[in-house]
Amino acid sequence: MVAALSAGAVGYVSYAELIALPQITTTIQNDSNFADKPSRGVRTTGIRLEQLAKALGALPQSDLIDALGTDRYRSHYPADYIAAHHPIFALKINGERPAQWAAETHAYDPGPYFIRHANFIPRDKFLTYLEQPQIPDNIMRLNFSTVAATYGPITPRGDFPPNSPVAQGFLIAKQNCLRCHFLNDVGGTKSGRDWPLLATWAREQPQFFERYVHDPQSVEPHAHMEGNPTYDDATLHALTAYFRTFTEEKPHK
Repeated sequence: MVAALSAGAVGYVSYAELIALPQITTTIQNDSNFADKPSRGVRTTGIRLEQLAKALGALPQSDLIDALGTDRYRSHYPADYIAAHHPIFALKINGERPAQWAAETHAYDPGPYFIRHANFIPRDKFLTYLEQPQIPDNIMRLNFSTVAATYGPITPRGDFPPNSPVAQGFLIAKQNCLRCHFLNDVGGTKSGRDWPLLATWAREQPQFFERYVHDPQSVEPHAHMEGNPTYDDATLHALTAYFRTFTEEKPHK
């Protein structure tokens, strides 16, 4: 959904073209991806994502951007998230390109491109869940789409009130699960495990499913997925209730 590109087409933008766009510089602190720099933080230079979308010619009806990483991790930025948090598409760290900075500091290289926030304040707070910052590294592609096309396929199957466990589980799945798990061509493929498999676990092995979400290594020692130790039972039950709507068994409201 970019001007001058047909549906499904790919366009290429060089680093020189990106660095010529209006830049902002801010110090990023308390970022889990820069855990080796906890006190001083790092000075990041880049472009606000909303400005980048305009510069690249995103169509007005495109109200969601997703960033795909080299590891197939996928972060999603609907228009309301962008307006609230103003994510920054980063091009430099402490005045240097990421690879150069990493080589000099012997730290992890988040490049060629990555996204950060100057100040992330969670909006969604319910049960023990807080809105998660979308801060991917190693970005190789931006996709311009719509909220309907991205979230439509994973919308709960049934009619559920906004404060129901299923609706709460849906919000968690959109912000968290969709980054690594997928349904057809929606979502990330880093994990290799799709929505139907998660739904089957939620229906047939709910205790296993919830333990896996809470502490993956407790049920699969070699799991790469990060756990969610702050999720209490009610939060885990909400996620289970949501995924069960994707099975033939009638879900619980």
